[in-house]
Amino acid sequence: MPRLSLIVPFQCDSQALENTLVSVLELRSPDDELLIVHRGEYQDPYGLQGNEAKVLETPASSSLAEQLNIAVQNATGDVLQVVLPGAVLEPDWCVDALAAFDELDVDMIALGVSGSGVSGSGASSLQYGFEADLIPQRRATGEASKIAGPLLAGTMIRRSAIQCLGGWNTKIPGDLIDFELCLMAKLLGLQVGVVEGSSVTCDESRSMVLSHYELGRSIGQLACAFSEISDSAIVIEPLVRRLGHLASGLVSTKLAAERLGWVLGVRDRSWSGVIGKRVESAKVAFADRSREWERLRAIVPQPNFQGTHRDTARKAA
Repeated sequence: MPRLSLIVPFQCDSQALENTLVSVLELRSPDDELLIVHRGEYQDPYGLQGNEAKVLETPASSSLAEQLNIAVQNATGDVLQVVLPGAVLEPDWCVDALAAFDELDVDMIALGVSGSGVSGSGASSLQYGFEADLIPQRRATGEASKIAGPLLAGTMIRRSAIQCLGGWNTKIPGDLIDFELCLMAKLLGLQVGVVEGSSVTCDESRSMVLSHYELGRSIGQLACAFSEISDSAIVIEPLVRRLGHLASGLVSTKLAAERLGWVLGVRDRSWSGVIGKRVESAKVAFADRSREWERLRAIVPQPNFQGTHRDTARKAA
């Protein structure tokens, strides 16, 4: 059984996919599993299916979340990593992360992602995930100690954890599936760690579908749904403060559109039922898994590894 399953979802850019496949094939261990999942566009011109990879075709209408979930169903590794097309792996990118999974009671690990595609501004940056102190606002950060969960391009997660979570959420826009997973991790008290330094370089911007207004509204809808769950640590700031930001005249047009979307989104409970059921199912699944892990040894610190949740007891029950 492979230790690591690398999932590469292909959607549109053939050159970006080839660059990533070259990187993966050059650096992966012979024991690592490679899964390429596509919607009918990939013809496997190099004959990777079989000895080198599992090539999985999904319906043409499949979303990114659906592609990833199909890959999870076919993966056999204990740990899964999402490798987005255009991403290039650094040498020894997974050594510290896999050591942490071996020795620590962690559910997912954030790898540092650098390159001009991370910020979307064309300037190179290093980011690890979404800033915990700003949740349920969505802001990526380059401070390893402050994250609540990883970016999709830097996600390594136990297969058992993503299965307990029910996979990536197929009911929300694909632009936000990593952020929603971050909210799930925060609410459930999952153990999230960080391997510091750049492990993945990405100069291809992730294709975003939502407008700034739609993005803000969708984030607001998620915030509303998660804040309504019993004992939730996710709290929405007063609407008057948001409206005050809009009235200040100190924000750009794009940011104003996103904030207006947020103001309306936090009043929209249309995702509350879906998120509530997802959380309850995950709590049951993690509680079942926790019972199987009761005798695991205590957490042992690893070189270059930093945990962002210090308490070792899961909040699954």
